[in-house]
Amino acid sequence: MQGEELYPVRKLSDIFDYQTEFISSLIGHNYTYGTLRKYRSTYRSLKRYMLKAYGVDDMRLDLLDFKFIRDYEAFLRTEYKWVNNTVASTVRRVKTVIRLAMDLGWLNRNPFIAMKLKVEEVYRDFLTSEELSRIAAKKFKIRRLSTVRDLFIFSCFTGLSYADTVKLELDDIVTGEDGEQWLQTHRTKNNNRVRVPLLPPALKLIRLYHDDPRRKENKLFPSISNQKANAYLKDIAKAVSIKKKLTYHVARHTFATTVTLTNGVPIETVGQMLDHKSIKSTQLYARVTDIKVRIDMGPLKARYEGQELSLESEFD
Repeated sequence: MQGEELYPVRKLSDIFDYQTEFISSLIGHNYTYGTLRKYRSTYRSLKRYMLKAYGVDDMRLDLLDFKFIRDYEAFLRTEYKWVNNTVASTVRRVKTVIRLAMDLGWLNRNPFIAMKLKVEEVYRDFLTSEELSRIAAKKFKIRRLSTVRDLFIFSCFTGLSYADTVKLELDDIVTGEDGEQWLQTHRTKNNNRVRVPLLPPALKLIRLYHDDPRRKENKLFPSISNQKANAYLKDIAKAVSIKKKLTYHVARHTFATTVTLTNGVPIETVGQMLDHKSIKSTQLYARVTDIKVRIDMGPLKARYEGQELSLESEFD
């Protein structure tokens, strides 16, 4: 009919609803609840921004322009006081749904194509070998602290996240081509397969909990919520006089740095065990420690020991 639009006008709410419903339908397959929460949080911040800047809580996609996304970035920095990388990842999600709208035919141009935000490198804490030994040797009278410590140590020697550790089952232990025992599981984050050879400390912990009555049938370890586990890690850090903020991410970083790279495991191998798609991702976790530098420089140091260099100046 004359005066009617051939296609309905699409708004920001339409594309975010489509994206969140799509992600929700694939929870446990290609996506996690964490990803869903991030997209929902992003749209909540967008609505708050639009109310403040435009007096509305939704906008037509075809009315979006570069100024919209640039001012949104400034809003996140000033109103929410988020750090640079949080702002960058949030804006990136908005750009993702706009590209999706184009792919769906809901928008014929990308108003945000010129928007680029640089992600700053973040120092990722890890435990030194001495700190790791200190935590492992500590005897706790409270059972839950001892369990959380053990799960943390297990993550330090396998590189698994907390979510991946507590969901491990007996069938996830397999015999490799080398005749040794390996862990073979799928990451909660993206369902990608991970294979990690079991080091002696990890094997010891599995045996320690084999007859634990708190362990559910077929599970390797008792289950404690991630929130409580991270809270107990604060008590553990205090008990062993470690000032670093202990989280299970620290355990994963410790595996990458102290347990593997420092002991000469190639970065490509470490990246594969951590399920990284590129070496750049592994490099964000890994730090060359003083011990690794000393080991690598050892032969060179020995070569120069005992040699006398003739250092003469041409000036009197």
